[in-house]
Amino acid sequence: MNRRKLLFGLLGLACLAAGTVARGTAFPVTALVSEVGGDYVLVAALSGIALLAALPVIASGRESELQQVETSDPEVPVRVPPAGREFDETVQGWDYRTPVLGDSTRARVKTRLRTAAVEAVMRERNCGRSRARQLVRRGEWTDDAEAASFLGSPNRSTLATALSALRRRQTPAEFRARRTAEAVYAVDGGAKR
Repeated sequence: MNRRKLLFGLLGLACLAAGTVARGTAFPVTALVSEVGGDYVLVAALSGIALLAALPVIASGRESELQQVETSDPEVPVRVPPAGREFDETVQGWDYRTPVLGDSTRARVKTRLRTAAVEAVMRERNCGRSRARQLVRRGEWTDDAEAASFLGSPNRSTLATALSALRRRQTPAEFRARRTAEAVYAVDGGAKR
């Protein structure tokens, strides 16, 4: 506990005790009051003690004693990862590119792309989820044949796909996933935004 608070607490209790004693219950105070000549002097003395006790409390509330936290500048932009970073890292990862070992990772990416395509078709064509799934399954959701076949049929990679991927230094699976992501973005109104 702070020493000053303890001191002021004790001083307050002493003032309370002196006020209680001044009511005539103890003989030294009554003798003092009779000699001084009235209750007004005792009240003035107690008020002076109370004022002395209050001065340090008032002084401690000065502005120099305040410790405030400074807020950060609201105009500083918040750093967030760029959109698509997780997709890029997943598609560029060795576990996605490896033909046999990456099957589960490729299936997860394909599922996420299919879900995104269904939601984009629902927004663009203003249709229900079952109708949008049907359009994605049939490949009627986009004009991009690679994207439509990637989500519509099981791994139907052609020689043209492999050559296009090779030109971009990508695996056919990575190429098809990226083309599908671009097609979903285009269907979802990416060119308008």
